[in-house]
Amino acid sequence: MSQPIATINNRLLESLAQIILSLSEEEYQILVEKILHSRLAAGQEQQNIKALKQDIAVGIEQLQKGQYTEYDENSLPTLITLIKAQ
Repeated sequence: MSQPIATINNRLLESLAQIILSLSEEEYQILVEKILHSRLAAGQEQQNIKALKQDIAVGIEQLQKGQYTEYDENSLPTLITLIKAQ
């Protein structure tokens, strides 16, 4: 535990490099696809979070302006039917 982090990271990188170099072409392609997919998924997740925050902000603004509909036990079934029809 007394070794500097840089030394530990260098060892890790050397080990990873050796593992990667020992992969077959097919294994290497699978690894590349997994890395690309995980990066794309992370980017998509950030976009989804941003869009969700924007939607929430719009909803809050609509609530503050009174732009909403209240539902009760009589009108709620109609709303559910409309949602299911979409």
